[in-house]
Amino acid sequence: MAIVYTKAELLSKVDEWLFPEKVKLLYSQDFVKYTGITSDTKEKYTEVIAGRLLSNLDAFNRIEQIRRESSYKTTGHEWKAIDPTSPRSEEQIARSMMGHTYPHIGKIIDYQTPLKNSMSDTAGKIDLLSWNEEKNNAYIIELKVPRADDKARQETLLHCILQIETYSRILDFQKLKDDFELPAKTDLRKAVLVYRLSNPHIQVHDTNIKKLMKALGVDMFLMGEDNKVIDEHYYFEELKE
Repeated sequence: MAIVYTKAELLSKVDEWLFPEKVKLLYSQDFVKYTGITSDTKEKYTEVIAGRLLSNLDAFNRIEQIRRESSYKTTGHEWKAIDPTSPRSEEQIARSMMGHTYPHIGKIIDYQTPLKNSMSDTAGKIDLLSWNEEKNNAYIIELKVPRADDKARQETLLHCILQIETYSRILDFQKLKDDFELPAKTDLRKAVLVYRLSNPHIQVHDTNIKKLMKALGVDMFLMGEDNKVIDEHYYFEELKE
């Protein structure tokens, strides 16, 4: 049964995770993944949460960088075709993209890039890392694959945005450039890569979500059902409020 919140209850939950010691885990909280509407004001949960975050953007400055001692570059990260007998997963698809060049994103140079320095660190892995030589930027990308076997768990664009924003602040970008031998003047870009007509794609048109993408500098790219990046894209600078 879906959890129902009033607007005040939802805002209270958001505020609880804006404290310095907790904001780095905001993206992993269940309520940022909910697709429902508030019981009293009939607003989308994601719009209410995004609106609150727009008024508290400085909270993200409290996320501390993790200084990784080992290389970000993992030996053995190579291209591998998708196994058609296995459930489609982010890791499988990311691995199948390794070494390929795509519109806007550039060349995929790594997948599942580790962020932790020790086992006790609370950080995941960057789904995809790309290098766009033409634009002289590197993308860290959050890939979201719809789960056909889990209809109750609908992904939200809000979750994607918060996850890649958190990872960008945890990341030691200078070290990553050194480890992958990228040019010193390489710029860091953040993006989410989602499937066309998935929930996150549809939600890019929601007012507060769009404003949050612009404020945090997160781009969106799309994939077709053939797992190929398509030309339709959303650069944060071009989003109209």
